[in-house]
Amino acid sequence: MNRISRRALAITTGVVAVSSLAAVPAQAQTISGGSCGAGYYQQNAYPLGDHAGATGAGVIFLYYNKSTGKNCAILRRDSRFNVTDGMGVSITASDGKSDLDGQGGYTQYAGPVYVSAPGKCIKLWGEVTGYWNGSTGLPGTHSETTGWVHCG
Repeated sequence: MNRISRRALAITTGVVAVSSLAAVPAQAQTISGGSCGAGYYQQNAYPLGDHAGATGAGVIFLYYNKSTGKNCAILRRDSRFNVTDGMGVSITASDGKSDLDGQGGYTQYAGPVYVSAPGKCIKLWGEVTGYWNGSTGLPGTHSETTGWVHCG
Protein backbone atom coordinates (compact mmCIF):
# COMPACT_ATOMS: atom_id res chain seq x y z
CA MET A 1 0.00 0.00 0.00
CA ASN A 2 1.47 3.32 -0.92
CA ARG A 3 1.99 6.20 1.48
CA ILE A 4 -0.98 8.29 0.24
CA SER A 5 -3.39 5.34 0.50
CA ARG A 6 -2.31 4.60 4.09
CA ARG A 7 -2.79 8.23 5.05
CA ALA A 8 -6.25 8.36 3.44
CA LEU A 9 -7.20 5.15 5.26
CA ALA A 10 -6.01 6.57 8.60
CA ILE A 11 -7.96 9.80 8.11
CA THR A 12 -11.11 7.93 7.07
CA THR A 13 -10.82 5.60 10.09
CA GLY A 14 -10.45 8.59 12.43
CA VAL A 15 -13.49 10.35 10.97
CA VAL A 16 -15.59 7.18 11.31
CA ALA A 17 -14.46 6.71 14.95
CA VAL A 18 -15.30 10.32 15.90
CA SER A 19 -18.66 10.09 14.09
CA SER A 20 -19.48 6.93 16.03
CA LEU A 21 -18.80 8.66 19.36
CA ALA A 22 -21.04 11.58 18.46
CA ALA A 23 -23.87 9.17 17.60
CA VAL A 24 -24.03 7.63 21.12
CA PRO A 25 -27.42 8.55 22.61
CA ALA A 26 -27.38 10.76 25.71
CA GLN A 27 -29.28 8.09 27.64
CA ALA A 28 -26.48 5.57 27.14
CA GLN A 29 -23.93 8.08 28.40
CA THR A 30 -26.02 8.75 31.53
CA ILE A 31 -26.38 5.08 32.40
CA SER A 32 -22.64 4.46 32.23
CA GLY A 33 -21.37 7.29 34.35
CA GLY A 34 -23.46 10.37 33.74
CA SER A 35 -22.16 13.37 35.64
CA CYS A 36 -20.04 11.22 37.97
CA GLY A 37 -17.33 10.70 35.36
CA ALA A 38 -15.74 7.83 33.51
CA GLY A 39 -15.88 4.36 35.03
CA TYR A 40 -19.08 4.90 37.04
CA TYR A 41 -22.03 2.62 36.39
CA GLN A 42 -25.57 3.02 37.68
CA GLN A 43 -26.40 0.72 40.60
CA ASN A 44 -29.87 1.88 41.58
CA ALA A 45 -32.39 4.73 41.53
CA TYR A 46 -34.50 5.97 44.46
CA PRO A 47 -37.58 8.16 43.79
CA LEU A 48 -38.22 11.01 46.20
CA GLY A 49 -41.23 10.77 48.47
CA ASP A 50 -43.40 12.74 50.84
CA HIS A 51 -45.86 11.81 53.58
CA ALA A 52 -47.95 9.90 50.99
CA GLY A 53 -45.09 7.86 49.50
CA ALA A 54 -43.05 8.12 46.30
CA THR A 55 -43.96 11.22 44.29
CA GLY A 56 -41.62 11.13 41.30
CA ALA A 57 -40.66 14.80 41.84
CA GLY A 58 -37.07 13.66 41.57
CA VAL A 59 -34.84 10.60 41.64
CA ILE A 60 -31.54 9.93 43.41
CA PHE A 61 -29.26 7.94 41.12
CA LEU A 62 -26.51 5.83 42.69
CA TYR A 63 -23.38 5.06 40.67
CA TYR A 64 -20.30 2.97 41.52
CA ASN A 65 -16.76 2.84 40.16
CA LYS A 66 -15.36 -0.66 40.70
CA SER A 67 -11.74 0.34 40.03
CA THR A 68 -11.71 3.17 42.62
CA GLY A 69 -14.24 1.80 45.13
CA LYS A 70 -16.06 5.15 45.10
CA ASN A 71 -19.82 5.65 45.14
CA CYS A 72 -21.47 8.67 43.53
CA ALA A 73 -24.98 10.10 43.86
CA ILE A 74 -26.89 12.64 41.77
CA LEU A 75 -30.40 14.00 42.34
CA ARG A 76 -32.32 14.86 39.17
CA ARG A 77 -35.73 16.51 39.21
CA ASP A 78 -38.65 15.38 37.07
CA SER A 79 -39.04 17.63 34.01
CA ARG A 80 -42.66 18.36 35.03
CA PHE A 81 -41.65 19.55 38.50
CA ASN A 82 -40.80 23.23 39.03
CA VAL A 83 -38.16 23.77 41.71
CA THR A 84 -38.80 26.84 43.89
CA ASP A 85 -36.37 26.48 46.79
CA GLY A 86 -33.44 24.44 45.51
CA MET A 87 -32.30 20.86 45.71
CA GLY A 88 -29.85 18.86 47.77
CA VAL A 89 -28.25 15.42 47.80
CA SER A 90 -25.88 13.68 50.19
CA ILE A 91 -24.10 10.35 50.48
CA THR A 92 -22.81 8.87 53.75
CA ALA A 93 -20.71 5.78 54.37
CA SER A 94 -21.30 3.58 57.42
CA ASP A 95 -17.88 4.69 58.73
CA GLY A 96 -19.12 8.31 58.93
CA LYS A 97 -17.50 9.74 55.77
CA SER A 98 -19.96 11.91 53.82
CA ASP A 99 -20.40 14.46 51.06
CA LEU A 100 -23.24 16.99 50.64
CA ASP A 101 -24.27 19.22 47.76
CA GLY A 102 -27.26 21.52 48.11
CA GLN A 103 -28.13 25.08 47.22
CA GLY A 104 -31.21 27.21 46.93
CA GLY A 105 -30.19 28.01 43.35
CA TYR A 106 -30.22 24.44 41.97
CA THR A 107 -33.17 23.81 39.67
CA GLN A 108 -32.19 20.85 37.46
CA TYR A 109 -29.97 18.53 39.51
CA ALA A 110 -27.80 18.39 42.62
CA GLY A 111 -24.49 16.57 42.87
CA PRO A 112 -22.47 14.72 42.07
CA VAL A 113 -21.42 13.73 45.59
CA TYR A 114 -18.82 11.03 46.27
CA VAL A 115 -17.76 8.72 49.08
CA SER A 116 -15.16 5.97 49.14
CA ALA A 117 -16.68 3.03 51.00
CA PRO A 118 -15.11 -0.31 50.08
CA GLY A 119 -16.50 -2.97 52.42
CA LYS A 120 -19.01 -0.45 53.88
CA CYS A 121 -22.69 0.41 53.37
CA ILE A 122 -23.92 3.81 52.21
CA LYS A 123 -27.00 5.92 52.89
CA LEU A 124 -28.43 8.47 50.45
CA TRP A 125 -30.52 11.58 51.06
CA GLY A 126 -32.15 13.91 48.55
CA GLU A 127 -34.64 16.77 48.74
CA VAL A 128 -36.38 19.12 46.34
CA THR A 129 -38.97 21.84 47.01
CA GLY A 130 -41.42 23.08 44.40
CA TYR A 131 -44.65 22.29 42.61
CA TRP A 132 -45.94 20.27 39.65
CA ASN A 133 -46.66 22.04 36.34
CA GLY A 134 -50.26 23.20 36.37
CA SER A 135 -50.53 22.96 40.15
CA THR A 136 -52.24 25.78 42.02
CA GLY A 137 -51.17 24.63 45.49
CA LEU A 138 -48.33 25.80 47.65
CA PRO A 139 -44.87 24.39 46.97
CA GLY A 140 -44.14 21.12 48.73
CA THR A 141 -40.92 19.44 49.85
CA HIS A 142 -40.22 15.97 48.51
CA SER A 143 -37.38 14.04 50.12
CA GLU A 144 -35.97 10.56 50.54
CA THR A 145 -33.51 8.97 52.90
CA THR A 146 -32.56 5.41 52.10
CA GLY A 147 -31.58 2.84 54.64
CA TRP A 148 -28.08 1.37 54.40
CA VAL A 149 -27.70 0.21 50.80
CA HIS A 150 -25.02 -1.01 48.39
CA CYS A 151 -23.15 -2.82 51.14
CA GLY A 152 -19.84 -4.39 50.29
